[in-house]
Amino acid sequence: MTAEILDKINPIRILFMKDRPLSDDFIFLIYLILFLTILYNITASLFDRYNKLNDPSAIYSRRKIIRYFYVFVGFVFLVPIFYTKISYLPTILAVSAAGIIISTKDITLNIAGWLMIQSKNGFEVGDRVEIQGVKGDVVNIGMMRFTLLELNPDQHSDQSTNRLIHIPNHFVILNKIHVSFHTLDYVWDEIKIYSAIDSNWEKIESICMNILTQIFHEEDRKRLEERNKKLSEHYLVRLGKTTPIVYTIIEEKKILFSLRYLTRVHEKRNNRSTISKKVLKELRKNKLIEQLKF
Repeated sequence: MTAEILDKINPIRILFMKDRPLSDDFIFLIYLILFLTILYNITASLFDRYNKLNDPSAIYSRRKIIRYFYVFVGFVFLVPIFYTKISYLPTILAVSAAGIIISTKDITLNIAGWLMIQSKNGFEVGDRVEIQGVKGDVVNIGMMRFTLLELNPDQHSDQSTNRLIHIPNHFVILNKIHVSFHTLDYVWDEIKIYSAIDSNWEKIESICMNILTQIFHEEDRKRLEERNKKLSEHYLVRLGKTTPIVYTIIEEKKILFSLRYLTRVHEKRNNRSTISKKVLKELRKNKLIEQLKF
């Protein structure tokens, strides 16, 4: 009995057998999955050992490409095997296509959403997205869902909550989505400062402008313009003025100084803190801090 079972599951016998029964085909399928899984792990380990990468996103992308390659290899092996078992497969698929699509609506929409994400108008791992009130950095994109590393909903925080949010791919079809591309990860930010109406507003404005100019260099603007050119290959994007500016406005018996500047998405909070500290130090040094209004 044991010998018969061992002979039945013997991979060499199954591999070279002609006109295998369907049960042996399923045993062959199990062996193929195990074999490809082992090959995938060996290949990934060899790449990690002999072609080391320091960038986690590059390691992730490489492993995903290897995984898709072995899935494709398995598909190529299996299609002719199971296709020959059902001579009327095309007719059956044609008749049942509508029923399959309806009964697997969510799966079909998720695959359609995955195709949309993979297109030039989609997003990639590392991009920052906001959908249905959830904001985070994309850390994984699967065929059924994508995963975000959630960010604090406070617009002034942008700090990770260390929670992973799994979102079905069909959300990108049915909902509005905001994307900050890693190729153009700059956003406009603004800091507002109020002073008394009789304050030395010209001096305060000059201090604020000098600080913005010191922090945001010409090299940053050139880098931004280069990224904009790359993004313009797929989108009509016009940045307009990219230099930092201070707007001075009279507002309800006070003077409003609006410090507006372009900052990288992941540096937004740090830049706000740096600018605020420098402004306070300079105002204190020039004995102007008492003229601020809160």
